Amino acid sequence: MRPVSGFERPAIQWAFVLLSVILIAICAVGGVALRRTRAGHQALRVADLNGRLDRQALEMRFAREQSAREALSLEVSRQRGTALPAGATVATLTLSPLKSRGTSPPEPTVDAPAAPVAIELRLLLPRAPDRGVKIYTVALRSWSGGEQIWSRGALKGTKVDGRPAVTAPITGDVLTAGAYEILLTAISADGKSSEVASYEVAVRPAAR
Repeated sequence: MRPVSGFERPAIQWAFVLLSVILIAICAVGGVALRRTRAGHQALRVADLNGRLDRQALEMRFAREQSAREALSLEVSRQRGTALPAGATVATLTLSPLKSRGTSPPEPTVDAPAAPVAIELRLLLPRAPDRGVKIYTVALRSWSGGEQIWSRGALKGTKVDGRPAVTAPITGDVLTAGAYEILLTAISADGKSSEVASYEVAVRPAAR
């Protein structure tokens, strides 16, 4: 091989060595920065996961407390109903499944209930329940934003006026003025979930 012209000069050789050292230093610094970035991302992922777990634990605790409160309110209302005139019953809200979701919120058809009122939410099923379905889950969401406001699980199928349905206790403080979307999900014995139907309801503002 022919030698590179001028490379035999000491100044050029030292310049080449210095340039190599600089490149090695840059690579080392870049590697350290990359490791720190990865460590930071990992820490953020762990913190995010812990935050989600804490949030889920709080939501589960809140759901249990809310379920107990709603069940107690419904039972109290039923017991009080024994002393009411014939025909008086616990308030109910019966909804039929949607064929398709509209492009605009539904018109208000329900008056805003008082906060302590116990209501039996009745969701009519679009078809006879599958024998493989074990339990149902109901989720109430804001129609516009989709934020979940309330949910109830471990519900079993029943019949309302001879039609298959799923019922859940709910209190008036949940159904404030606004439009809502309700999703009904079935959970089979093997733990698989599938959407059964969706419902819509809009609540009028309370009269002043």
